[in-house]
This record gives sequence, C-alpha cells and structure tokens, in this order.
Amino acid sequence: MNGWSRCRRPHVVAIGALLLTITQGGAAEQPVIGIAPVLKSNAANKQFCQIVVLQNGSMAQNVGSTRLSSLINPARAGLADVTTSNGSYYLSMDRPTGFSIAPPGGNDDVEFSTQFTGQGKTNFGLSPGDSRVKLKTGLTSV
Repeated sequence: MNGWSRCRRPHVVAIGALLLTITQGGAAEQPVIGIAPVLKSNAANKQFCQIVVLQNGSMAQNVGSTRLSSLINPARAGLADVTTSNGSYYLSMDRPTGFSIAPPGGNDDVEFSTQFTGQGKTNFGLSPGDSRVKLKTGLTSV
C-alpha cells in the first residue's frame, strides 16, 4: 500500500499490521480512518503533514507458534516517511484490535502491541505505540 496524506486533522495510516496516528497541536479530535490523497498543499497557511508508506510490514511466527511479530525473521517492519511543515504535529501508533481477515475464532485471545522508531529531523528510539512523539519540521523516517 502506498499513500500520501495531508494532515490538518488527525489521520491514521496502516503500515502492515500497524497504524500511525498524526495529530496537529495535540487537538482532542478522533483519528480519521483512512488516508485522503494529496491534491495540492495549502499554500495559504503552509501547514501540512505528508505520509508516504514505503514498505508494508509483515509478521512471522516464533518457534512455538505462540507469537507473531515483525521483529522475527524473515518478517519486516513497515516503513513510512513523514514530512511536516512545522513543529505542531505529533506521531503515535494505534494498537490494532484484531486481524481484519481471520478464520472463525482467529481473533480469540489475540492481543496486539505496537512500537516504533524514527530517524531524520526527529530522532527517537524504540517507543511504545501509544506514546506521542512531537515531530520537528522536515522529514522523519518511521
């Protein structure tokens, strides 16, 4: 999945099995599920947040088949580039409630956790998904 987003309101983007939430200025609005395509930036107020999904994530199972993770070989984490026009945007990751496609009972006793890192204009180490990271102006790879 590849997508672009202009973030004036909170937006959520799926990266593999993970979701990113972008909010501006800590507004108490609820995230909008999905991504609206970017038609053009708002030149009048020069405020934007753009999300480009570079790679979907995948999960693999552990030896005992009791856990799925993007950190187990040969799985991989999803990758996205987030570009902001100013320092009023925050990044967090929503925890999925279950698999969107599963056999009957496939979501029973399933619990997801999320974590993410960032490099670029904003650098941060492995952080729990529900922590909010304030983004600096520019490009951050997540």
